[in-house]
Amino acid sequence: MRVLQEYVKAWGADNVIRFPRSRWMREFPAPARTYPEVDLLPVDMSAVFTSYLTGRYELFARVDLERGPAGALQVVVVGAVPADPEATLFCFDTASGRVLMFGAKDGTLELVNASFRTLSEFLFHFALFVNEDTGRAGRARRAAVLRSTLMKIDPAAFADRESWWSMTFMQLEYRIP
Repeated sequence: MRVLQEYVKAWGADNVIRFPRSRWMREFPAPARTYPEVDLLPVDMSAVFTSYLTGRYELFARVDLERGPAGALQVVVVGAVPADPEATLFCFDTASGRVLMFGAKDGTLELVNASFRTLSEFLFHFALFVNEDTGRAGRARRAAVLRSTLMKIDPAAFADRESWWSMTFMQLEYRIP
């Protein structure tokens, strides 16, 4: 079990924000095992995640998404894609604990991680990857190793070849900037 200081060291002391973990665990039906170990999220994580939102949705806003006959799905906004923070949001499903990508413009939903805990773990490992980056040489190989590590943590995140994490790693491994 990782301690708070490890996340702060990976993400940076001035690059973290707290979320109301204890309150959410009391209020939402998501299983306790789906929550991160700590009540922190990174503010900015390179090209993969930001909790700095500038659009219609605020960080930690509750949103009811109508899903037809299945009824509404209640989610909480926990972040966004840095390239499109107004329209592509990371949302915590308050019933299951999954993290979904919500396309605010077209109402699409896509699985990002099987749980909020595994999103936190992915962001932790990704921060270590970025912090240890020495440039293009070796980056693709290191990305392949990181993908392997993350697949063991949350295989569902890579089950779809066009998922958020699959596409992110395809760029790191094959189309290095």
